[in-house]
Amino acid sequence: MKRNLNCLVIFIMLSFTVFGFFRTSVAPGVFDVSLDRPVTEEIIVVNNSNEPIRLKVYTGKEEGVEEREYLGEWIRVFPRMLTLDANSERRVKFSVRPPKNITNGEYKGLIFIEELPDVVEGKTTLTLAGRHGLTVYGIKGKIDYKEISVSNIKFENKNNNKVELVITLANKSRYSIKPEVLVKYLDKKGKIIEESKMRGSRILKDKIGTIKGELIATKGESIEVTLISKGQQLYKQNIKLK
Repeated sequence: MKRNLNCLVIFIMLSFTVFGFFRTSVAPGVFDVSLDRPVTEEIIVVNNSNEPIRLKVYTGKEEGVEEREYLGEWIRVFPRMLTLDANSERRVKFSVRPPKNITNGEYKGLIFIEELPDVVEGKTTLTLAGRHGLTVYGIKGKIDYKEISVSNIKFENKNNNKVELVITLANKSRYSIKPEVLVKYLDKKGKIIEESKMRGSRILKDKIGTIKGELIATKGESIEVTLISKGQQLYKQNIKLK
């Protein structure tokens, strides 16, 4: 009984590990594509091992994504099955072909690239395999940036005498955004002393997100903070430092 229990524990551990061990790598991990026109993208897949690897490519839906927001059925992948030679790379292509007259907004889907275990005829083998999940965001129509606002902006003092700028954004639009913050350090006359950039992680639609970045020794008398997404200005403010 004890032996059977130990075998069961090992099996469960292997089951949870199977998708955490990668012999391959992929890039990029996220795609932003327009649904206003046909588009084709490429995924670079690299075999980092000294053995050939078989791969399967397919689409899927992330938990919590509603059916009306799912674009996986519109994705066409080629090839769907492939074998990568040892220490080699290959490109997998995919296109997104949405139906006509879809509603403006953001759609989302996943592309999985799964390593298949080795099968040897007449032998029982166990090869740990990995599965990569790449996210595809599809944009239909023009993003309405008026529904994206700064709900809070503040300074936080860190333990190493550094000062961090913290910006909280409320995204009430139908699109996720990847914000970028341009900080200009100004003297008493408003002349630019220095500039720096901060990049935040993606803020999903109907979500609140935070961008944090360390200031350059709080140079100057004030800073000009400009929030940008896809080249469009969302917010601008001058803040006194002294």
